[in-house]
Amino acid sequence: MREIFNSFAFTLSYFTVFPVFVKQMTIDKNTFKYSLFFLPLIGLLLSCVTILIFIFLSSFFHPLYASVVSAVLSLTLYGYLHTEAITDVVDAWFASYSGKDAYKIMKESTIGAIGAIATFCFVLLKVSIIAYLLYEKKYEIIIIAFMFSRLSLTYILPFFKFNKDSFMSQAFEAKGVNKIRIAVLIFVLLAFILKTNSFILFLLSLFFLFVCLKILYKRFSFVNGDCLGCSIEITELLLLNIGFVL
Repeated sequence: MREIFNSFAFTLSYFTVFPVFVKQMTIDKNTFKYSLFFLPLIGLLLSCVTILIFIFLSSFFHPLYASVVSAVLSLTLYGYLHTEAITDVVDAWFASYSGKDAYKIMKESTIGAIGAIATFCFVLLKVSIIAYLLYEKKYEIIIIAFMFSRLSLTYILPFFKFNKDSFMSQAFEAKGVNKIRIAVLIFVLLAFILKTNSFILFLLSLFFLFVCLKILYKRFSFVNGDCLGCSIEITELLLLNIGFVL
């Protein structure tokens, strides 16, 4: 039980800005394995907090303004972690055309103009759709998209190879990972309760994540944390838009 709690604390501290007060935390393969279950839970938490912020702000401000502020804060809640990956991937993508080392470009502390512009455009699109969904009170779409974009990692990552010391490799090397794949289906059930045709979004989340990673692998000949973060963001944006149409 302690091991599972440590994994939740690790996932919460790494993928959100929420403080975690754990003095001693053992991190091993099982920690990463259980994180695969907690990732969609983190998505659920982030979406619910975003919705609660919107409901609270709507009591004091016009719902349109409250929705925009809440949408911006939704990105802040996970520290722009995946958004930063978009910058790195776009910079590496265009740098690779001139024969530069894509991996090295991703790891540089500076960013290029193209990456900055692409990230700005992406954030604008994502803030717009989240704000729109909040304003229209389509809360279930935000919850489902935030969960499925992260949940899909559990099923798609085994199709790709990562550095043996990476988070992803260690997670799938641990014993009992198939039980995690079954356990995360509880989030699919929750999504079905919220929206009866959510299974379509689940299948789309798997498809979008796989295609994004496949394209990046073909371009770079590798996939890393930046590629994952970028793919998650793209998948989430597509789910938010398609979910509203459905």
